[in-house]
Amino acid sequence: MTVLHEGVALGAASTAYDIADHWRRAPRYGFLSDFRSGEAGDLRDVESMNKFHLNVIQFYDWMYRHDDLIPPTDEFTDPMGREMSYRVVKEKLAAVQGKGMAAMAYGAVYAGLKDFLQQRPEWGLYQRSGDPFQLIDLFYIMDITPGSPWTDHIVEQFARVVAAGFDGIHMDQYGFPKKAVRRIDGREETVDLAECYPALIDRTKAAVTEIDPSAGLIFNNVGNYPVSKTASSDQEAIYIEVWPPVIHLRELKGLIDNARLLNPEKPVILSAYLPSFYPEAGNDPEWAENGAVLTMATIFASGGYHLLLGEDNSMLTKPYYPDYAPMRQTFALEVRRYYDFIVRFGALLHHPALEDVSYTYTAGVNTEIVFEGSHAFAPNGDTGSVWTIVKRKPGYLIVHLLNLIGLEDDYWEHGKRSRPEPQNGIVCTVLLDHPAETIYTASPDDLAGEIVYPDYTLTKHEQGIAARIVLPRLDIWTMLVVKYGEQE
Repeated sequence: MTVLHEGVALGAASTAYDIADHWRRAPRYGFLSDFRSGEAGDLRDVESMNKFHLNVIQFYDWMYRHDDLIPPTDEFTDPMGREMSYRVVKEKLAAVQGKGMAAMAYGAVYAGLKDFLQQRPEWGLYQRSGDPFQLIDLFYIMDITPGSPWTDHIVEQFARVVAAGFDGIHMDQYGFPKKAVRRIDGREETVDLAECYPALIDRTKAAVTEIDPSAGLIFNNVGNYPVSKTASSDQEAIYIEVWPPVIHLRELKGLIDNARLLNPEKPVILSAYLPSFYPEAGNDPEWAENGAVLTMATIFASGGYHLLLGEDNSMLTKPYYPDYAPMRQTFALEVRRYYDFIVRFGALLHHPALEDVSYTYTAGVNTEIVFEGSHAFAPNGDTGSVWTIVKRKPGYLIVHLLNLIGLEDDYWEHGKRSRPEPQNGIVCTVLLDHPAETIYTASPDDLAGEIVYPDYTLTKHEQGIAARIVLPRLDIWTMLVVKYGEQE
């Protein structure tokens, strides 16, 4: 939108929107974690998330207990000692749905409290030593083998949650144990949990869709485990909570690439927390923001979505969501530009037909795409270079340029002393498969959010005809799009 006065532009603003029959088409995932009674009537968090185009919201730790989800009373204390209000949960549930967003209820697939296990010791999973598996001596790991009493119990709990009005379940696990011992009929059996998760996901999906045919599921592959087993399960996305040893920006892309290979039809969501923003750490906000924008750009350019934003202009810093941190207003506006961008260009970023050809079109012996500039251009995401990610789908060639020049490191969790050094005068020569209908660039770093039609000339190439394109300044992330004309 441009504001004019007597033919003179006084200012301009833009946003984006999409229309889909289900959030699974483009799962821009957010979170809520504050449900104390003092939150009653305060819906600024929902308004904030709507401005970032979030369309599916995880209600984190909303429940009474991990083994008994729906609170029996309005006021209750959760297992972590927080005073909670089920009335506030329901109020925010209605507000989220009123904005067209889906509400996903958090639920750990195998966590029972200590007293629950003590009353049913045969329902638990154990170490070889005989000790039960547990987390912080609070959450005890239960047996999720198909047909076990716990499996029957938790699936019934998830179904009750959907019947109570939620739009689906966020199925969590803790990444351990990978193998455990179950006790059944007086004997012990070894359980490989990776083999159990797909059946649990599928059974839960059948149970919740019997109540609401549009109900969805998201399962947490903690540290990418066990994504090779769960990628084909009946759920809406491939969701990965990122942990070391995945520490470099390029490794985030590797997670997304692998997930897309396992199931190209499912969108990929990375839960990549940014501890540099943790309030108690006392870090310089600008340092944290400089790193965050590179992490977002990497995930989005690689074709993934990022669980990061939620509450009132806040972002996740740790796996315990109440440790979130508010964004400074200036940075929140920048983040909004990035989310506007992924909505506006979603078909070029997340389409299932996109094929990554970065290592076969650029650098080394490849001449299909050649760059000219003052620094190196490479598809492997090294610091000190412009990282080139190349994708194609019928009718399009898309080139992403991510600026890693001048950075002290490429750790995605870390802040950065400064933004990358802006790059001017980059020239990109692209071998044309067919005559180009249009060539343009776009960047979320552009304050005006405008598409740019750069100057280019047609030139001879050893394999045919190429377009020699002079690109606008590269700040952090620029996307170059070559749209081919229709072929006979």
